[in-house]
Amino acid sequence: MKSKNKILNIPNSLSLLRIILCFPLISYLDKIPNKIYYQDIESHAFNLYMILVIVGLIIVTDILDGFVARLLDSVTDFGKLIDPIADKMAILIIIVYLTQKPGFEGFSIMLFFIFLMCRDLYIGLYAIYFIKKYNITFDSIKSGKWFIGATTVTFFLFIYDPLLIKFSYLKWYFYGLSLLLMFYSTYDYYNRYLKAYIKRK
Repeated sequence: MKSKNKILNIPNSLSLLRIILCFPLISYLDKIPNKIYYQDIESHAFNLYMILVIVGLIIVTDILDGFVARLLDSVTDFGKLIDPIADKMAILIIIVYLTQKPGFEGFSIMLFFIFLMCRDLYIGLYAIYFIKKYNITFDSIKSGKWFIGATTVTFFLFIYDPLLIKFSYLKWYFYGLSLLLMFYSTYDYYNRYLKAYIKRK
């Protein structure tokens, strides 16, 4: 039987790798102007390419760590905690960059950030409550993973919007979808915590 307190295993190492990848992500995002026009893409092509590669690696390791954990029966309490932290670090780094965009775009991302912070505070406080009171940690919820996926696509579209040309509405479509999934996944977490609370009463 595998220890639920073991820290150094393959899935947890993949989660930690996501955190490490956040540092070069910050570096390359810092080299990109807040607003890029189509004619400027060529001069920033390498940095844009590296951002694509790093975020791609973050997504792949996010998919793999859960799959490997279940395959090897190596789900740990540490993994349940570090996995969402690794996800949020990458998202917050990109949000900080996108909030600096001028006009309505930057305002929209800031609004998204405020909703996200309220959601994560709510989920985090209840997670701490169940850990402290009942020694229970929860896996990431499926709708939360869908939310992360839609948000990733949204951020890609906001970063690479000069390439969309006549299809710039796509970023707003995914922005709305991400908000809907944010609220839906929060409701899912609410139901999970409520059921867990009732079960222990």
